[in-house]
Amino acid sequence: MDEKDEIKTRLPIDQLVAQYCQLKKKGRNFVALCPFHNDSHPSLLVSPDKGIAYCFACQSGGDIFSFVQKIEGVDFPEALKILAEKAGVKLTDRRPKTDVAVTKDIKVRFRECMEAAQAFYASKLNSTDTALKYVENRGVGPELISQFGIGYAPDSFSETYEYLLKKGFSRAEIVGAGLGIQRELKEERIYDRFRHRIMFPISDPQGGLIGFGGRTMGDADAKYVNSPESALYDKSSVLFGLFQGRDAVRSSRRAILVEGYFDAIAAHKAGVHNVVAVSGTALTEQHVKIIKRYADEVLLCLDQDNAGQLAAGRAFDLLSRAQLKIFSVTLPAKDPDELVQRDSALFSHLISQTAVPYIDAVIGRLKDMKDILEPAGKRKISEILFPLLSAVQSSVELRAYLEKAAQNFGIVESEIAADFRKFKSAEGRPLKKQPDLPAGPYSRQELTLGLALTYPQTRPLLKELIPLAEPLEKIRLHLIEASPEQEGGELIPKIDIGESDRERLTVTALYCEENFPMWSESLAIREMRKMISATNRELMVRKQHEIISLLKEARSGGRSDDEARLLLQYQQLLKLSRMAGNA
Repeated sequence: MDEKDEIKTRLPIDQLVAQYCQLKKKGRNFVALCPFHNDSHPSLLVSPDKGIAYCFACQSGGDIFSFVQKIEGVDFPEALKILAEKAGVKLTDRRPKTDVAVTKDIKVRFRECMEAAQAFYASKLNSTDTALKYVENRGVGPELISQFGIGYAPDSFSETYEYLLKKGFSRAEIVGAGLGIQRELKEERIYDRFRHRIMFPISDPQGGLIGFGGRTMGDADAKYVNSPESALYDKSSVLFGLFQGRDAVRSSRRAILVEGYFDAIAAHKAGVHNVVAVSGTALTEQHVKIIKRYADEVLLCLDQDNAGQLAAGRAFDLLSRAQLKIFSVTLPAKDPDELVQRDSALFSHLISQTAVPYIDAVIGRLKDMKDILEPAGKRKISEILFPLLSAVQSSVELRAYLEKAAQNFGIVESEIAADFRKFKSAEGRPLKKQPDLPAGPYSRQELTLGLALTYPQTRPLLKELIPLAEPLEKIRLHLIEASPEQEGGELIPKIDIGESDRERLTVTALYCEENFPMWSESLAIREMRKMISATNRELMVRKQHEIISLLKEARSGGRSDDEARLLLQYQQLLKLSRMAGNA
């Protein structure tokens, strides 16, 4: 038994999900409010027999590994570690020993070095009156100081470095962890990177310390200094406050994006916990991917100045292309921190009650401009609004926004639409074609196999099904040969298909079990015959289209032998189609 199977054996899916959701028994299964979307009634189905938890409303979930990847926002290797720890399974590290020594040990030492520094900074904050008074004057009390691990780097070139040396860390580890600066390799002296700054620890989503942000207590040019890129810290994929706000983001399915450390902390002070901030950089695609693991919506709550509004526009572009819903809120202050210090209840009210879709907010700001109908004002429409509309993925939504803009600006809709097309043409991107309506979650072929797994007495009928494409054909043949006494849950692990295909098959079987329950044997056979007949017709129509396409190619290429062979195939297929239609 490999490690994955051992973990699955020791940690049943219902025991795992119960650590995150309140389960309620439903027959052989359990149900719960889905943690992956804003669920109002239990949509998450947990099947101990199949080892799967899946929500058919938002189509999220899977086995214990998929579930942890989704709910914790981690990749598979990290999910494996989390589950191994929960199940008490010791993992074997299969990487080459040299790689383990270079990667694992160094990362551990860097983190230990930063943890020692964080404890040092915390003690210095408590013993330095000016630093503690500064933090308190910013409205941050003892509880928030402790929650976010805030500290103070002393006004010294080497005090932190000397402390870490005494704690047993090497010069190379202190520099590698980003806490010391060695200007040249040959230079003996190492300087503290952070001096006379309020220190904000930066964590990964699981709470592991990966870096620091340091802020001056004045308004110096270099107001913020952040840890350099390292084996642990990559600023393009780090969101400050995600660890503290992760559960609130996940449960609300909304992330509030702010600009600074104090903004995020102030929001917590006001009782708004689903907040994250970028760390030392503008919003990146990697940030967006992380947000999308936890949320479906993003509320932009950036600084109210021009720079903040420009940052909001750039953020909208990235977030919209990831198909997240983007909202905006207008604050009567320069940033969230300032408003919370003045009136935390007002901040909380504005966040919860006054957010509007981001483009609506932009249209509202443009409408308030005095010269919007003048040539200069119309240029602002193309400069500010059109780039945002370019990122809108839905053609229906795009048309609605163009109509709204026309109404608000007093412009004929056809004119603003024509101007937008010109903008798109100049931008070099064609207008997006409206996508086809999405199909259901499972194809008719998959449902046929799912029914055969759920109702064993129908499996012999699969011989009447036209051979399918792989891996479905492999599943069909396995089910035909299987004993009618074997339940679907026993069969699925034995079918020679990939892990992702196996999980898809398991979810399909669970879907059929929930949506077609308690059928009698005669009803199951009757419904299976209908399903097979419809599937065969669907497959034959598809094959007809393929042959027609090949026939055209053979005729245009003058390949008479191929044409004759394909024509015969087409006639045989038509005959089969008529027979299937009469069946």
